[in-house]
Amino acid sequence: MRKTIFYISILIAFLLLVNVLEILITYFERLTKFGFGYLTGKIVLFMVFALIAYFTREKKIKAAAIKNE
Repeated sequence: MRKTIFYISILIAFLLLVNVLEILITYFERLTKFGFGYLTGKIVLFMVFALIAYFTREKKIKAAAIKNE
């Protein structure tokens, strides 16, 4: 279940990033104040899904060297 959430959130974050970049490259000069609100909402959603992906990733634990004293 955790892997599924991770991969879905990565996919959604990627799609949101592409959408934000498309808006910035293509439509930035024509944005109204409502357009800036839309862009801000997309950026916030991107950050939320990126954080979900970050916290659901598989953590690799490094083996600590055991000291024989």
